[in-house]
Amino acid sequence: MRFARPPLLAALLAVAPIGAIAQVTDLAPGCQTSPLRVLGYNPASAQESFATLARHTFAEDGTGPDGLGVSVVLPPELAQDCPGGTIEPMRGIRALGDGRYEGWVVPNSMSSHGHLFAETFTFTADQVWDWTLPALEDGGRLFGAYRMRWTYTHRSVDGGSIMIRLMPSPLPADWN
Repeated sequence: MRFARPPLLAALLAVAPIGAIAQVTDLAPGCQTSPLRVLGYNPASAQESFATLARHTFAEDGTGPDGLGVSVVLPPELAQDCPGGTIEPMRGIRALGDGRYEGWVVPNSMSSHGHLFAETFTFTADQVWDWTLPALEDGGRLFGAYRMRWTYTHRSVDGGSIMIRLMPSPLPADWN
């Protein structure tokens, strides 16, 4: 299976920003990257499917696939104004072993934590908030994207254009 390269990812990110409001109730407005649009979103499905994603797409050396985007809840000590942590989009994801991963924080206009931009951090699957992976064979539509699926299902937003950008299922049928 082939996945989108970075130029396509940049175009997708322009229309489908990654990130979400945390289920942790004490996240302040600057501690999330999509306030109010996804109140009630639960990242459990994204967290549970992350191991399947890694098993099917990561190279033997731990390198994640091109175009993989992961929103991660970073600990509160990295953003003192966020007692519940801050959700930041990451790229360059690599598996380190023992259930640990690393990636670098993507500079983005939705975050108020510029000091984190381009910094590399280690995380585990239970810190994953959401993940997306473009598929080339279907026009760059997204696998994963649990937050966008939840938003569409529970908020009836945008007349259905979110669904046009998503694969019918969050995981390919041949992943088990």
